[in-house]
Amino acid sequence: MTTAATEPCPDQAACEIWNPAAAARWSLLFTPAFGTFIHMRNWQALDQPERAASARRWFYASLVMLMLQIFTSALNARLGTEPMLLHPAGLLFLLVWYFAAARSQTLLVRARFGASYRRKRWDGVMLGAVMAGVAYVCAGMLLSGLLVALT
Repeated sequence: MTTAATEPCPDQAACEIWNPAAAARWSLLFTPAFGTFIHMRNWQALDQPERAASARRWFYASLVMLMLQIFTSALNARLGTEPMLLHPAGLLFLLVWYFAAARSQTLLVRARFGASYRRKRWDGVMLGAVMAGVAYVCAGMLLSGLLVALT
């Protein structure tokens, strides 16, 4: 069962989507998980199930990257070292995602709609991103504290 928020629009001119270029830019602050999620939802609204499935895989990969960063940060806190590898890897992941997947949505929306498409509001997803960021920081601190305390 689909809801109005995820139901593909039959008339693509009436589609309500988030600005895909803005989603990619916000990913610099909110991590690629944010942008991949937005792009996945946009592909669903644009009735592009194959591209939505690809964006979902990018979303899952970005979550794996975040988990790796939490675990390596906790391990580095325990060992008293600095995490050198995954910070550049996260930036590299963002760049690869943008050029391999995100840019195509930006170009398609620009070519098909120009600047005249219905835009979704950002307030709900921004609040969700901030809450997810707080949860990420708390999970990292908790795991770091547990590793230090238990070993």
